[in-house]
Amino acid sequence: MLVRYKDFNRVHFHITFLLAVISLFLLKDCKKPDDSLRQAISEQLSLYPESTLQDLYKSFFQDEYGPGHLLIDTTGARNYFESELSEMAGRGNHRIEPCGTGRNFYRVPLDLIKDSIVSKEVFFQAFAESGKSFKIPDIEEWKSKWALILSEIEAVKPDLNNFSSDKESISEMLERGEFVVHHSQSFLQCYDPHYRIMSRDQVQFIKNLLKQNQ
Repeated sequence: MLVRYKDFNRVHFHITFLLAVISLFLLKDCKKPDDSLRQAISEQLSLYPESTLQDLYKSFFQDEYGPGHLLIDTTGARNYFESELSEMAGRGNHRIEPCGTGRNFYRVPLDLIKDSIVSKEVFFQAFAESGKSFKIPDIEEWKSKWALILSEIEAVKPDLNNFSSDKESISEMLERGEFVVHHSQSFLQCYDPHYRIMSRDQVQFIKNLLKQNQ
């Protein structure tokens, strides 16, 4: 059967149009992770300009895996929680901040307890609940994710303090099969952070409490 020239052109046009639409959707989806990563990096550096690569790594790791590794020893976690509360001074910081891109976990300040907005028991229970879904990270999977995050950090802020040494230290740590870091000394000295990591569900619960106290 012969296909008429006009019919052929019409079919060719529709196929070309469909492929173009599919390509646009694919390109849009490909850009989303980069955009969210860059926004998260920029926001942390805006809030905490003294952040180092180590601090950015910590934030993205927290969003991926939460606080579970801190709750393997629940008694130890509770004792450290009580000790930190007794030693810290309240600063009126009630801002709940996303870890990394905020897909999974958030940092909730202990000031909420110091300022009698949330009770110790409610706060610690929300923290403990947030760690129940913890699984030990697959190092190879996390290394791949970190490589992507690192490339975005290099694009946004390649002149971070101690960038090269931090980059090398993190790489060596991951090669050893380790994955947890502390905040950098500069971050600790400048911002004196006191918080716990909570899941999105538990954060919503805390936010509801905050609304009731307004």
